[in-house]
Amino acid sequence: MCRRLTRLTDVMRTINVSRAIRAPKSAVWAVLADFPNIAEWNSGVKKSFATGDTSEGVGATRHCDLAPVGQLEETIAEWRPEEKLVVNIDTAARLPLKRAVATFTLDGGETSTTVRVDYAYEPGLLGRVMGPVLDRQLTKGFAGFLADLETAAETRAAAG
Repeated sequence: MCRRLTRLTDVMRTINVSRAIRAPKSAVWAVLADFPNIAEWNSGVKKSFATGDTSEGVGATRHCDLAPVGQLEETIAEWRPEEKLVVNIDTAARLPLKRAVATFTLDGGETSTTVRVDYAYEPGLLGRVMGPVLDRQLTKGFAGFLADLETAAETRAAAG
């Protein structure tokens, strides 16, 4: 049994979610690029703030208090304006995962943008037990994230 558990700790689980957003890439990127302030538009985050000297670009860090429970410490690992944002989840407290990488890819133009989220995570002990159930919960959470992102990007685009 111990060998099996050791082998399972090396497994990363992945989920993928995408959504067509009725807003230009520039508006979608502007929302994502406001890295420390995700709590202003994402209903899954109660509180967020920058934890380093910079708030954008590779190396920027933030803390997020999640709703209803949990905390994340995150670092931007890749920053390609209006194309791609990669965020490392360095630590996750009170959640069934240890760490993760979220990749946000934007494709589109002046009137609509398709956003794809690729999320690879290392489950903790509870996450390994939950397996597919956790995948479904995370998929639902990222679908909500994309709906909130759409609302924020549409609002930003309308404001000009």
